[in-house]
This record gives sequence, C-alpha cells and structure tokens, in this order.
Amino acid sequence: MKILLFHTYNRGYLSSFFHELSVKLFEDGHEVVSFSFKSTVSERLIDDVKVIVKKKKGYFTNYTNVYRIVRQEKPDVILSNFSYVNPALLFGKLLGVKHNMVWFHTLKKQMDFKWYNVYIKSKFLNLASDIITNSIELKNEVITDYRQKSIKVHNFPFTTAVSSTIKKEINLDKIDGKVYIGCPGRLHPDKNQKVLLEVLDALKNDNYVVVFVGAVQNNFLFNHVLYEAYKDQILHLGTLSKEEMADFYFKMDLIVLPSLNEAFGLVLIEALASGCNTLVSNRFGALDYIKEDVSHMTFSPLDVVDLKNKIIDAFTYKKPSQYFKALYANNFSMSDIIKMLLLLIKK
Repeated sequence: MKILLFHTYNRGYLSSFFHELSVKLFEDGHEVVSFSFKSTVSERLIDDVKVIVKKKKGYFTNYTNVYRIVRQEKPDVILSNFSYVNPALLFGKLLGVKHNMVWFHTLKKQMDFKWYNVYIKSKFLNLASDIITNSIELKNEVITDYRQKSIKVHNFPFTTAVSSTIKKEINLDKIDGKVYIGCPGRLHPDKNQKVLLEVLDALKNDNYVVVFVGAVQNNFLFNHVLYEAYKDQILHLGTLSKEEMADFYFKMDLIVLPSLNEAFGLVLIEALASGCNTLVSNRFGALDYIKEDVSHMTFSPLDVVDLKNKIIDAFTYKKPSQYFKALYANNFSMSDIIKMLLLLIKK
C-alpha cells in the first residue's frame, strides 16, 4: 500500500515518532510519503521515506498544496494530524482515498475550543474512515462531543527515541548538595508550573532547585506572588533541542510533570525512557497504557501537600533507573503500534 503521512517534519520527538513509524511501515513493504509545511521547500529521501516539504503560506495556498499532493501521490492511506487534518480529510474524501485516517492528539480544553470549533471539527471528522486517539479520555470525547461512531475510534500510544538520542550538553552548572527538579513543557497555565512554586514554599528548603524548560507562552509564572521569594531556586533554560533534552533528563534528580490536562503527554514517556525518577499528574493520558501500579508516582495537580509528600518520598524510597525504563519498555512498543495500525489499513 501507499501511505501518505501529513505531519510537521522537524527535529522534535513527536516528529521523530512519526518518522520512525514511517520507516517501520516501509520495512513492512509499504511505500511511505511524508508531507510537511515549513518555512523552506524541499523533497528528498530520508531512510527510504520520501519527505516533501512545501512552504507554509496562507489558508487557500495551504489547502491547494494539500489537494495537489493527494492528487499527485494517489495514496491508498492518508494519516494526518494537527492542522493538516481538515484539508487532508476533505481532499482524501473528494479524491476517493480508501483509508482516510486521523491521529487526533488534543483535548478540546487544551485548545480552548468553543462550541462552534467542536461543530466544525466534527463535520470534518465525519469524513474520516478511522480516528486514532491517544487516551481513554480523548477517545470518549471524540465519541461523545464530536459525535463519532465508536467503531471507528481507536486508542494508540506514542513512543519516543529519547534514549537513543546523542546528548548535547546543556548550559547548567550544578552545585553540590543541591537537588535539581526538572519540569519540561511550555510555560502556560494549563501546564500548571505554578504548583512547583507553591511546593517550594511548602518545603522551605533552599537545597531544592526547580529547572523549567520550554517556550514562554504566558508570564503567569514570573508574575506569581511567590516568584520573587524563590527566584534563586528557579532556573529557566528556555527551549531545548531534542539532543539537549536528552541531556536535561540525564542531569535532573527528579522530573515533575504537573499538567492540569494532557491527552497523552510525551514528556512522561521521555522521562521514563530516560530512566528518570519521575512524578506525574494523574491527568496524563499516557497513564492509561501503564499496566503496573504507579500510584506512588502520581499526584493530584491541585494538591500541593500531596506533591510535597511525593517529592520527599521519591528521594527517601528512590527507585532505580531501570525501574522507570522498564515501565516504558513494557508499555510503549512501536511494534505493537505498527500491528494495530496495519490491522486498520488492511481491513
């Protein structure tokens, strides 16, 4: 079969996931084409996958380019995500693509969707032959709120290549005796980084240092009433490359992921695959796939005392790195994802 994959091709871990998926599908005997919008134009073979990049422009031009690529490649299968979904579904339907599939990533509350956004998206999703979601909550939302038939909605996890990424040194001079708590993710109220300021206030221990990485999308953290009191215990390293992220995970003594909403949450599987001592909000959809009891490492993102106690316990009863790596290996398998996907496109 010929598979046309719409996703943003870049150096991030989500893009790496889709590229690895493409390579595995090629190895299974399928022809795979990856299409992406970026600021430049190119076409090349990468690991036997044809990668086509068109320059991102206005709404009409972008839709036209999606139409042209579907007409040109004549795929048996389309798999699209994020902003590619609507045009890929529309033109896949018009041009008679048999398997017109969507990988749906985000809860509507993460996108601040209004009723009309949900209505419009539901009309496009009606055109999909299958919809892949990455958590039970998102699957239920697609069925209930977007009014999709349950028979065409399927749950798949992600995987990550972080453990095989060559590290690039980050600019961090650690001080002996200090404990470094890493918190990756864009700085935004929904990511709930403020709870870590509140935890510093509850711990009353200047040996704890919180290290944030990610783009600043909202100044809520630096405007927080507690920021001035604890700014000497707070570092922000900005946006890191995936090579720098691999080093970030390696250097942290503990990873804390406090998001209020995460349909999946790639940072959790990145931390596990890196063997990090990890605490995670119980709102992460990736937890749906973990078979083991991980209640010792989950917390309510609204409960400062719960998180404070979990941080203390994480160091008092520290589990070995291999424990977290095994959680990842046992529950997030690319081979299982390939099998599930092939079942859909061969039906």
